Amino acid sequence: MKTSLLAVLSLSVISSTVLAGGHSSYKLIPDPEGQYPRLGACPDKVACIFPPTESQFVAGGLFDLRVELHAYNEDVNKPAPTPYKSFKTLVRKENEDWVDASKYFHQPLPTIENWNFNWTQSLEVEYAKLLHSGAHPVKVNVASRAWRKLQFDRPGTYYVKVEYAKKKSYTVRYKVVEPKRPKKKAKNVILFISDGTNTATITAARAIARQHTSGKYKNLLSFEEFDHLGHVITNSVDSLLTDSANSASSYATGHKSSVNALGVYADSSADPFDDPKVETITELIRRRQPKKAIGIVSTAYSQDATPAAFYTHTRKRDTSADIVDQLLHGVKNWTAPVLPDVFLGGGSEYFSGNKSLNGKDYYKELTKAGYKSVFNKKDLKKYNGKDKLFGVFRQGNLDTWHERNVYVNNTVGNKAHPDNSGKKDALGSDQPGLVDMTVKALETLKKRGGKDGFFLMSEAASVDKKLHTFDYPRAFADLIELDVTVQKTVEWLKKNGEYDDTLILVTADHAHSFDVYGTVDANFMRKAKTEDEKTSAIGVYQYAGFPGYFDHDGDGFPDNWNPKITLSAGTNNGPAHYEAWQISSNAPRYPSITDDHGVIVPNPSDMAGNFGNGLLVNNNLPHGNNQGVHSMSDVFIYSNGPSSSLFSKTKENWELYFAMVEAMDLGRKH
Repeated sequence: MKTSLLAVLSLSVISSTVLAGGHSSYKLIPDPEGQYPRLGACPDKVACIFPPTESQFVAGGLFDLRVELHAYNEDVNKPAPTPYKSFKTLVRKENEDWVDASKYFHQPLPTIENWNFNWTQSLEVEYAKLLHSGAHPVKVNVASRAWRKLQFDRPGTYYVKVEYAKKKSYTVRYKVVEPKRPKKKAKNVILFISDGTNTATITAARAIARQHTSGKYKNLLSFEEFDHLGHVITNSVDSLLTDSANSASSYATGHKSSVNALGVYADSSADPFDDPKVETITELIRRRQPKKAIGIVSTAYSQDATPAAFYTHTRKRDTSADIVDQLLHGVKNWTAPVLPDVFLGGGSEYFSGNKSLNGKDYYKELTKAGYKSVFNKKDLKKYNGKDKLFGVFRQGNLDTWHERNVYVNNTVGNKAHPDNSGKKDALGSDQPGLVDMTVKALETLKKRGGKDGFFLMSEAASVDKKLHTFDYPRAFADLIELDVTVQKTVEWLKKNGEYDDTLILVTADHAHSFDVYGTVDANFMRKAKTEDEKTSAIGVYQYAGFPGYFDHDGDGFPDNWNPKITLSAGTNNGPAHYEAWQISSNAPRYPSITDDHGVIVPNPSDMAGNFGNGLLVNNNLPHGNNQGVHSMSDVFIYSNGPSSSLFSKTKENWELYFAMVEAMDLGRKH
């Protein structure tokens, strides 16, 4: 029976006290209870080391090392102590002698950096203005050193220790591995990420997109036919709940991180670009299999958390202008930029105009970097070259499948044209969808990667974005678009002789608490006047029956999105809103708004005919949250092709990186 790394290395934190003769004793401390830690993944009372204890690395993988010492008084009425002025950082492999970190890594001793931050230590402080509590945060003075671009060349167990004050120290433990050679190397890897999707969302998509008779499905969703199915644990390094940034980063780097962090461990400094970095899988490919082509595709804006996790490093996922600059120029004190061979998505406003970094025109820089640029569906389909391909198709996120295919008039006047001129075109049908972008990416990557193959990340982003706003039909449609994309991908791979050499993965980065618990008679709901009548429109158990969606044209999508009987679905975490389980045809749904007093309330347009006569659902989120939030549920991973068995069990999210590294045989220099 296979035992996971965390079962073998079961400790969460190693703290130590220096004893006579230089030896150390270790006390194992679990992750601390509490909602407001001083700094995530930093449970010692004074010292922090990043990467934190239990981090795992590929032998030769790159990382930064930061040590912080925090001087503070928990009594906010007392001033913070002066920062620590001296401390020693030591490294050793297994039972070898401790060696000074700078000597061990052959780097000069970094200068001590100093800064301060305010530690919000409780709910009373977080909501001090709201509660009129007068509570204040703890002032913390920091002394820190950072070593950049390090690596452990040999597999084994390593320890990093900081010694400070008199006979005080803190130690972390790392595991360095050299993944086994795969039985059959995956020449190509395609990683599909359905953002925010749980198994219930897949169940719902299947129920409306697949024909069934006598309760039996004629066929399942395309990826449900794959060889293997596993589960992925999604929590972050310092919280049960994750966001798309650090969850996608776990897949991209093999390291858990914190909310909003991309390719870094979150330190306490204000600078979002000096946090200790860890190498992404795309950077490792560029170093070890440089002829392999790399593609990044998303229906989100291309600086968004999931696509950016595969080419950037920042503590703050919303630093979009800087993320574009990193795409082309890389990160200071780090490796060369990834420069994907194919890069397709939205977010044009950060490539030129007043939202780009310093007003720079990155479209011109992309041309100089050898990219062929396309800005609409027609030109994307026409492209048949071998140059690197860049495509951006509107400002912000691409419109949902519904706006691109059914309610195109909703895109009129949105001023989102990718030339950033403010044109009021109807962009709907002129934008490519996930199928168009993914198939074109495959065509280009095959030409550029040749016998060395390719790595492609393709994201269905708006499943998550529409689950946040309870716009369930739009979420279902974008998930069905992923289903069709996977089907077309398999067809393309078989036609082009790549199927047997390609590992295909379909997963989510995190979940919502979405589920279906019955059906709704939409006609009855519209006529209902009292809350009791409205709830009576819901059918459960033997009264649920089946919804009325159908797909007569066989394109994989329902032909009718307003049947008499729809799905009764919801989440258990959201702001107050009205729910009628209808699709909003005149615009995407926004279920909650902020009123004139700054209070989040149900959107009155929902009751005024925006989508139907709805039930009132009460708020159960903390102050200031105006849309649904993620859940801690495990997510699925479907896998097919060479090394797909590596993904067939329950895995932590960071373990997927190491499984992909093994599948592509990236674990060693070639």
